[in-house]
Amino acid sequence: MKTFCRFIFLCMILVILSCSTISVNYDYDKGADFTKIKTYNWMPVPEKAQKDELTLKNIKYAANIQLEAKGLKVDLEKPDILIALHGGKEKKVDVEQWGYSYGSQDPAWGRPYWARPLLRGPESDSLQYRSGTDTYEYEVGTLIIDIVDAKTKELIWRGTAKGEINPDTARQDIDEAVKKIFNNFPPVQTK
Repeated sequence: MKTFCRFIFLCMILVILSCSTISVNYDYDKGADFTKIKTYNWMPVPEKAQKDELTLKNIKYAANIQLEAKGLKVDLEKPDILIALHGGKEKKVDVEQWGYSYGSQDPAWGRPYWARPLLRGPESDSLQYRSGTDTYEYEVGTLIIDIVDAKTKELIWRGTAKGEINPDTARQDIDEAVKKIFNNFPPVQTK
């Protein structure tokens, strides 16, 4: 339960990606009948996990828009499915080493080796090398949306989105991630 609360708290901070690609995956129960799903309701989020209520509301708002576009309606009494939110984030560090070299200001230096005149003096033979290491710290967020059969309480569908967190574009990133997740719901089932 403690891990679940942390997961939800981190989900509230989720502001997936602005410039990078959002990675989306989904999986579902092949035996579930998605054609009978007409109504839904949200599973409650533990109070401890509600650190960022506004982000949670934005995620639910974006999901409600996607579900209503698919013809589903909210039913607080007897929904066909229940929806649970999970999330998390992790810090990442990219390290890039770089280097370059350059020679003297002698005009012959830019020529191919075989075309250079015989160079004389220490300054004409100088080669300098510069190098360094750059680091870039960022966070990668994950949003997980679970759909549970309200009668059997079994997980029937899961969609995940993963991408770089950008606090400047939180709302747009949440909308994009939720839309991409629900592009695969309900799944196309072949018989």
